[in-house]
This record gives sequence, structure tokens and C-alpha cells, in this order.
Amino acid sequence: MEKSTRRHLISALVAALLLGVVVLCRCKTAWADAYALYFYPLWSAGVSWLSARLPVSLDEWVVIVAVAVALVRLVRIRRRWAALLSLLLWMTVWFYAGWGLNYFRSSVFDRAGKRPEAFEEQKFRHFLEDYAQELNGSYRPFEELDKPSFEQEVRQYYATLPAHWGLAQPKPWQKPKRLLANRLYSAVGVSGYVGPFCSEIQINEDAPLRQYPLLYAHELAHLLGVSSEAEANFWAYRACLASSRPEIRYAAHQSLLPYVLANARAALGEEDFRAWRATLRPEVVEVYQSERAYWQERYSPEIGRVHAWFYDKFLKGNRIATGSASYNEVIRLLLTLGTD
Repeated sequence: MEKSTRRHLISALVAALLLGVVVLCRCKTAWADAYALYFYPLWSAGVSWLSARLPVSLDEWVVIVAVAVALVRLVRIRRRWAALLSLLLWMTVWFYAGWGLNYFRSSVFDRAGKRPEAFEEQKFRHFLEDYAQELNGSYRPFEELDKPSFEQEVRQYYATLPAHWGLAQPKPWQKPKRLLANRLYSAVGVSGYVGPFCSEIQINEDAPLRQYPLLYAHELAHLLGVSSEAEANFWAYRACLASSRPEIRYAAHQSLLPYVLANARAALGEEDFRAWRATLRPEVVEVYQSERAYWQERYSPEIGRVHAWFYDKFLKGNRIATGSASYNEVIRLLLTLGTD
């Protein structure tokens, strides 16, 4: 066995042993909670401070370089198989150490000390009525946004959350990074994401201005240790609803509309669903339809379906049982936990 092969095998073995910690955190929620409460806040604060020295997304470059190196080693697989194995294992270790172990922490219901409420049709109908009134009443044109001021407001909101929610403290340098492959993200339907390797926020630069507040608040929630998409939606909604700016509060209500529609269509009969939908103000329906059409124009079904399949499997493999459908579960969180 060549000396370099032996060295890479030893490296791969060390990485495999560290991945044993991932398995333990997956099985022992207390371990994952300790990671989320004590290790991750320090890690993300320090790494995001370092990555903030550059305006570009370092996470993108980490992935690009890793893929390039992996492809080179794959071409030379007979001589470089141990190096490829070591690279893949260490990238996995970095992903889980840098953010991924948050997938295995206690659920937001456990942290709130509440059980998810069973579906009650009458309560849901009351929710729909209240939501329609709030959405209709809050509507206003959205023409400008002072992003730095708004981002500071959201960080202040998250900083005031009680400790039992288990979110890390936001830092002023945790700002969205410029993207290299922005067109690709639009093509696969990705409006934003958190980089797990360098603790960065990325927001699709094609996003309409009205959607920016919720996207920023959603991705910042992920950066603060929230793994569930439904919980990130929940915190983004609450953070924007707490804004002093009425246009931000409207954006919060508008952001829920796709999820409310999906839940209402599933829970109500077709006639009742159409009757409730008719109570919505025409302007908010027009915004909803225009934003759907806007993203659809940029979406590529061919690569989008591949990404959707992979992401669904990825979420299910990390204890998000409903996969991509978990986004819609924000309504269940609101019914159980409220907005206060």
C-alpha cells in the first residue's frame, strides 16, 4: 500500500470515528441539544465573523472546490480512491459539526412545553376568518425597503426571545452574501439558504422586494440553530409581524398565504374552500398570483424536479419526517403556539 493511500485511509478512519458522534446525537436528543445550546452558538458566531471579512459566499466556493477535487479524484479513482473517501467523510463531518446536528435537537413543541394540537375543524375555520381579516386589513403597496434598518430590527427581535426557545444570539455581521450561481438557484426554486460550512446567509437576488423581509428572517432563524423549515417560517412570520413598519407586517401576512391556501384546500370541501377564498381582497390574490408566475418563469422543471427529489430525501434522512412538505406545517405551529 502506498504511503499516500495509507495516510488518506487514516484520515478517513478519523473522520468516520467523528461521524460516530453524529450517530449518537441522532439517537440521543440531549446530546444534540447540548450542541445546539453550547457549541453551535460559539462556532457560528466565530465562523460567521471570519467569513464576513469577504462579501462573497464562501460556502459556494467550498462546495465548488470540493466538487472539483472530488471529480479529479474520481477520474483517477484507482490511485485516488482513499483520498476521495477521506474528502467525502470530512465534508460530512464539517457539515454536521458546522450546522447539521441541529436537525436532531428537541422540537419547538418540546422547547415550548406544548404538544402539537390535533386538527379541530372549527378552530381552523376561526383561524381562516381571522387570517383573512388581518391580511385584507394590512394590505398596502410595497415599493421600498431600507434593508440595513430592517435587518437590525429582525436581529433585535431574535435577541429578545426567551432562552427556552434555544436560538443562538444574532450578530450584527451576519448579513446576506453575494451569490455566484444565483440563476441556478432560481432554476431549482431555491429562494435562500444557510451555508453550513461558513455560517453564512444567502438570499436569492431575484427575490421580489416584498419577499425579502421574510426570506431574511427565515434564513437568519436557520443560522441561529433552527433546522425545521416550518419553525423557520414560524419565526420569520413572528419577527416580521413584530415590526414597527406596517408594510413589513403586511409582508408577513402575505407570506403565509401559500401555506394557508394549501391547508385550507386540504381541510375544507371544495365549496367551502372557494367561499373562504372569495373573502380575500383582490389585491392580495393578485400579489399571490403574480409572485407565483414570477418564480415559475425562472424555474426549470428538468433540474428543479431533481433538486426537489434530492432535498426531500435529504430532509427525511435528517429526521424531518414530512420532507419538503414540512414548509406547510407552519400553520400547525401558529395554531399551537400562537403569534405572541
